[in-house]
Amino acid sequence: MSKKELLIMYNLIILLLLALRLGYHYHCIVKERYVQCIITAITKLRLTAAFRIFLCIEFIVFRSLFWAYFHFSLCEIWPPIGITKCDPFRLPLLNTCLLLISAISLTVYHNYLIIGFKRSNYLRMTIFLGCVFIYTQYIEYKYHLTFRLSDGVYGRVFYSLTGFHGTHVLIGIYILIIVLGNLNKYALCNNHMGVTAAIWYWHFVDIIWIFLFLFVYIF
Repeated sequence: MSKKELLIMYNLIILLLLALRLGYHYHCIVKERYVQCIITAITKLRLTAAFRIFLCIEFIVFRSLFWAYFHFSLCEIWPPIGITKCDPFRLPLLNTCLLLISAISLTVYHNYLIIGFKRSNYLRMTIFLGCVFIYTQYIEYKYHLTFRLSDGVYGRVFYSLTGFHGTHVLIGIYILIIVLGNLNKYALCNNHMGVTAAIWYWHFVDIIWIFLFLFVYIF
């Protein structure tokens, strides 16, 4: 086994352990809230504040990547000679539609949850659309892009932005799957922090993709 394959396997193991740890932590929070009933209003306020700070940090990271893209695009010929940009009105436009529809389905699910109905089909639809988004991006990487990560600064910035966003979509799918699993085990209410955080996170990913589609793919 080569060093590259070992590195990939190591990273996958780390991601798997991180996913299991996050899932267990979320399960404990739900259990404390609905089984042991020990989550106080102060604790919920602190969790909300912590998640908002987390989203702010994520925004700063994405802002840095966008800043790098804009900086290099203004300093030289962009895209560089020999690199052809992907057609934005094919797979990127499809992915934009997928995320926008998923945002609508998640909003509908939340609205039903507010009035006391568990319409989990809308949540399943959101998860399915997210999976289709990841698969479409994989097809774009494999068959539709004529440049690679090693093709200069354009390749590095493009793959960093789209790959980092794709990672966030995967994390969002994982969070929604946990919410769906707990939906059948506990009587999750509309103001539960886990549900609220999942919705915030998914809409955050949607908004980032809209900016990415406009400034990276089109302009």
